[in-house]
Amino acid sequence: MKITAKHVATTFVISAVMTGIVAVAPVRADGLRKQAATSYTVTATLKNAKNLTIMMIGKSGRLLATQSVPTSGKVSLKTPKISSIAGATLHLVNGKASVSKGDYYGPVLVGWKGSSLSSATRVYTRLKKSTKNALALGTITVKTVTKQQGYGAVAKTSLLADSATKTQVRAVKGKPTGVGNYGKSSSAKVSAYGVRTQAPGDPCSPSGTSTCGPDGKELGPPSNQVPSNQPPSNQPPSNQPGSNQPPSNQPGSNQPGAGETVEDDKLLGGDADDDGLPNAFDVNDDGDTKTDSADSSTPAPKVTGDESGTCAAVDFKIFTNFKATQPGFAGTINAYGTGAFLADATTIPKAIGNTMSMVFSPITSVCGSNVTKSELKGIGVPYAPAEYVSLGDKCNTGDYQWTIGDGKMCSSRKFSDSYTFSLADLPSGQDTFSMRVTTADEKQYEFTASAGFVFVTQPMLLSYQAGETKGSIDYSKGTTGPDGIAVNAPAISLKQTDKLKLSFYRPQRLAIDGESGFGEKEPAFYDLGGFTYLPQLPNIANIGQCDSLKAIDEVMTVDTRSDTAVKPTMELEWDFYTKCFVPKSATWVTGDWQGGVDITVSPPGPGGNSGQKLFVKGT
Repeated sequence: MKITAKHVATTFVISAVMTGIVAVAPVRADGLRKQAATSYTVTATLKNAKNLTIMMIGKSGRLLATQSVPTSGKVSLKTPKISSIAGATLHLVNGKASVSKGDYYGPVLVGWKGSSLSSATRVYTRLKKSTKNALALGTITVKTVTKQQGYGAVAKTSLLADSATKTQVRAVKGKPTGVGNYGKSSSAKVSAYGVRTQAPGDPCSPSGTSTCGPDGKELGPPSNQVPSNQPPSNQPPSNQPGSNQPPSNQPGSNQPGAGETVEDDKLLGGDADDDGLPNAFDVNDDGDTKTDSADSSTPAPKVTGDESGTCAAVDFKIFTNFKATQPGFAGTINAYGTGAFLADATTIPKAIGNTMSMVFSPITSVCGSNVTKSELKGIGVPYAPAEYVSLGDKCNTGDYQWTIGDGKMCSSRKFSDSYTFSLADLPSGQDTFSMRVTTADEKQYEFTASAGFVFVTQPMLLSYQAGETKGSIDYSKGTTGPDGIAVNAPAISLKQTDKLKLSFYRPQRLAIDGESGFGEKEPAFYDLGGFTYLPQLPNIANIGQCDSLKAIDEVMTVDTRSDTAVKPTMELEWDFYTKCFVPKSATWVTGDWQGGVDITVSPPGPGGNSGQKLFVKGT
């Protein structure tokens, strides 16, 4: 998540020429006619669009076409052969040379309901089905909303726009409700809650529902309501000892059941809350009161290989690992730390460059054909390859783990150039990536998404109690060791009968565009509320992750702007012997616990993980 002010181009014009070529629809065996797969092209001339990239995304989540805007302004967006253009949307991303460097910018509107965009409460972003393979949208102008977000709009509603009620986007004076805060505070639509028929601020219809305010106008959805088609996740964590995977709120398998299909609005190219942002770039894609990172009921990040819905869906997940593992807490940073342990403009870029890895889930099969090659690139992302680079073989963790500072894949092979981060170009939850896979039947598919959420600090231990023995960590009394500043913190001695009590600061993220504190001179942090905490014992008696000690923060339930005056803390109590050793019939280990205990923090929904290593010895 970036914290510096960003300047974006304010005008963006597309002019396109359309020719008519009719696609022949063959007769299916069941007597119905189906349009043959064909390629579609949008030609355009963009003006005042320096450093912008335009993408076309299918409803399935496929990246159908992308092109950075050249000096001439002339672009040609050509899709691969697909069954239909219906549901495709256009989106803007800031280029590598812009201040925003690869962040998602906003959608393109292809029309609106009513006579004037400036008063519209419903707008159209999707293209409708077409038998022509050359499409013209006329002139499109970008409107800047915040420091790095906005949207494009046609001069008049296009005949190519899908204006069906079920695909309409909620808007305020023509602006899609998700633009300006990456969809964080947008409220949900009819299909998600069953009671919403109007946008916030519209007259209630019907009146008297739980979303109707005292003034007779629509509010957001009830704060305690979960979409009925999204049951809360109750699956236990799934990662194995030694892996860097977050708990199984990040689904362990990237393949759903055989033949499983997914509703359009649950795919990465869908718009689950009708706010104009596709699920791939919406930080609250189901539009409830929780951001996706803190929401166990948010739609899973899935894509399909074709727009027809005949291909089974697969997962395409991106997340980050950001753990402090050095002895004596060296390298640990937090918004409430002091000295070398304070997260600031110097320590954050250094720590991220030294330790953060970005993880991509492998896609093993698309439309029934096994994947033979996987490639990745960033779209305007400064630390990522600008062109596709092969990911090679999976790491021993079963996925692709890229250390973004040194440019290594699986910690050994070169994938990208090394990169030195600054406060202006930190990894962002809105950074845009594309994966291209080649299948055994010699077809290629591209998918696009973002991490959605990035930790920038780790949990910081303040004090502990092991049985009757108490200890505290004084970060102001550091000693210089081989790895820099370290605290005199001997290993915690733990008896079989002891319970370990911990008090620590929660980890944080940076404010995002549209939130309080974004763009301020000093970094603005948000404490991460509602996240999951559990210990991992990677090298102890084959225990690995101790699922039975998993706990969710119920004191701070939502992301809250950090308060340096209060410095809120969190407490945990862990009974390792009863909850970790006994269930696995493991014998208590005395002596050094070889690598200690990881406090792993991860979101209930999509996102990465952060961690702090504790050094423990059994007695």
